[in-house]
Amino acid sequence: MPVLAEAADGTWQIELLEEAADGPWEVKLRNLGRFEEALGHDVLTAFCQCFVHVDRLSSLISCMYTSEQFHGRDSVPCARDVNTMVWFTVGTLRELARAIQGLRAALAKRDRLAPDSAPWITLRNLERQWENNDDYRKMRNQVAFHVDPAVIERGLNVLVGDDYDVTLAQGCGHRHVDSVLTLGCLSLRNGLELDSDGYREFLDVVVEGLGDARSAILDAFVLASETIN
Repeated sequence: MPVLAEAADGTWQIELLEEAADGPWEVKLRNLGRFEEALGHDVLTAFCQCFVHVDRLSSLISCMYTSEQFHGRDSVPCARDVNTMVWFTVGTLRELARAIQGLRAALAKRDRLAPDSAPWITLRNLERQWENNDDYRKMRNQVAFHVDPAVIERGLNVLVGDDYDVTLAQGCGHRHVDSVLTLGCLSLRNGLELDSDGYREFLDVVVEGLGDARSAILDAFVLASETIN
């Protein structure tokens, strides 16, 4: 039972419980009330906010994988689901970046921040990318949770101006879950002024942002715990 962090007086403890290398595991926090008092309510709250966004990112990855397994990788509904999950991921990454910013402020105020540690370098890079980059911030504001009508209108105008045939909707069979209203997606993509290469590059950035967020935030939590006297 490895102990990840503990109080000198034994009032709280963080320990890792494992059954097998590939089996169930659990990180147990003993005596949350004493731990919160020692770490600080504001810091613990800020960590929990980050945890929520990290779990949402994991769920989005799981949904993409599930759709691929259920519908088939090259199917119409899988392409639709992945496209939707990408934009939810963009929004969640931006919200995580803002939560990291708040967490850094709370930790710095209590002198519990280790800015040069590996997890904080990872988290700080993610924060810079999604909070300080104007283009990525625009993606969140215009097409993630809220879809800006101006983006759709701009993209539709491009399609109308080209005056060629487009696919309005497509699918397989009669179930609505196996179909997609293609014209909306086309309008969105054109409204963002992203060609195929630009969109793929953007997707690479999104996927990279998902990579180490979970382990980094949990490692940062343990590091902060180790600063408690």
